[in-house]
Amino acid sequence: MNTMPIRKQLLFVLSFTMLLAIFAGLANTQDSLQIYLQKGAKGLLAKEYTQALENYKSALRLTPDNFEAVKNLGVIYSALGDQKQARVYFERAYQINPLEPEVGNNLGVLSSNEGNSSEAIKYFETAVKLDSNSAVYLTNLGREYSKIGRISRALPALHRARELEPDKAIILFSLGSCYAAADNLDSAEFYFERSVAAGGSTAQLFYFLGTVKRRLGKNEDAEKSFKKTLVYEPDHKECLQSLGMLYLSEGRYGESAEQARRVVDIDSMFNAGWVLLGAAYALDDMAVQADSILERLFAVDSAMGFQMLDIVTREYKKKKAKQGH
Repeated sequence: MNTMPIRKQLLFVLSFTMLLAIFAGLANTQDSLQIYLQKGAKGLLAKEYTQALENYKSALRLTPDNFEAVKNLGVIYSALGDQKQARVYFERAYQINPLEPEVGNNLGVLSSNEGNSSEAIKYFETAVKLDSNSAVYLTNLGREYSKIGRISRALPALHRARELEPDKAIILFSLGSCYAAADNLDSAEFYFERSVAAGGSTAQLFYFLGTVKRRLGKNEDAEKSFKKTLVYEPDHKECLQSLGMLYLSEGRYGESAEQARRVVDIDSMFNAGWVLLGAAYALDDMAVQADSILERLFAVDSAMGFQMLDIVTREYKKKKAKQGH
């Protein structure tokens, strides 16, 4: 008579014990997950990527769709230069949570780096729709539109970004680049100078500023900007060429030839450098050297040879006009 209740009680005790074990296992899993995520975040912050990768992958073994782990694995692979793996994880994160703007922005950056502007714009616009107060997302969107020449779409995004962060050098630089592309040189100069004032200090910024200054006829300021470019990037071929052309236009033929020689030393296949060097030699009365370069240019591309002759002719006319006054 007493066996049944005892058996039921025993079964109940066993079931309760099993439940406790299950709950304990779940608790341990959650504890382990948090430890892996914390270690992964610490490694990512310290740029200890190998450690971070191991911990985030361990987290995924416990919870395969953990958004934080998936997203940050994309960030790590991107930082390591493995764009293919970065895209795998960012796309996976996007599937888990398509309403997270950071992931859309990161996919936009990858697409931009791959030269796929239409896809990049799609992702950037999605990120902006989800967070219209992010200067980063707006700047990326504006820069991508600028890259494909859609300045009318780029400027509103960049001006909105500037409203959010008025003194951000990259935003001011991007605005300057847009206005330069639109041939609005005064506005381009304004924003490039504001970018410098905000702490911008890249070779590209000073080169663009120098180019605008030169087109505005501010040769002295242009020279200063070009020289600053070369401080940051001594072998900036285009800057050396521009500085050489500026010197040529001012009759500083020896200095022009010096810049041109540096250009062709960096890239012997850069015909514009040879054109400049030949013209500088001719105008500096170094006829033998000039003739040798002219012969080289005609052998490579006759158009380049005629370009050198046109420059020499134009500069000779300028010299005679000055002497006449």
